[in-house]
Amino acid sequence: MKVEVYRGAGWTRGNKSSGVAFGVFFAAGLALLAGSGYSFLHTRAAIARAVPADGTVVDLIASRDSDGDTMYYPRVRFRTGAGDLEEFTGGVGSKPAAFDVGEGVRVLYDPERPGDARIDTFFQLWFLPLLLGGMGIVFAGIGGAGIGAGRSSRAPSAPPATTPAAVPLTRAVERRSRD
Repeated sequence: MKVEVYRGAGWTRGNKSSGVAFGVFFAAGLALLAGSGYSFLHTRAAIARAVPADGTVVDLIASRDSDGDTMYYPRVRFRTGAGDLEEFTGGVGSKPAAFDVGEGVRVLYDPERPGDARIDTFFQLWFLPLLLGGMGIVFAGIGGAGIGAGRSSRAPSAPPATTPAAVPLTRAVERRSRD
């Protein structure tokens, strides 16, 4: 004789707030990925419109970050194709400084807005899309894995058909008659 035991509705469902936290992680990851996509498309469009020019780093602008460290942003001067002299500050700072004062750099600028120029290096062009995309993958991955794990552990299964519904069993013992 086979006896099966069903312990009632004691399924482990986890903490409700953990599901909310994983949902927030997943949503934040999707938002970061959307920001990365926007930044990527914006950078690609700016490169497509850009005209190259030779520039010179004329200064290093020191700025403190949130940790109190000093970051250095290159200030670049270049001459447009029309002969106008323009200056701009690079959008990505570093510690130590990635450029030296007097160093020659290649510049990409939009002829309609030459003040919005960029230094033509991989790091200066693609840092923001890569940072946002990397963070988005991590956040969405953590959130998605947490949501998926929570749902798989909550999957209810039907009680065995041989268990009486009115009497929850906690222990079952098989007895044989003494004939």
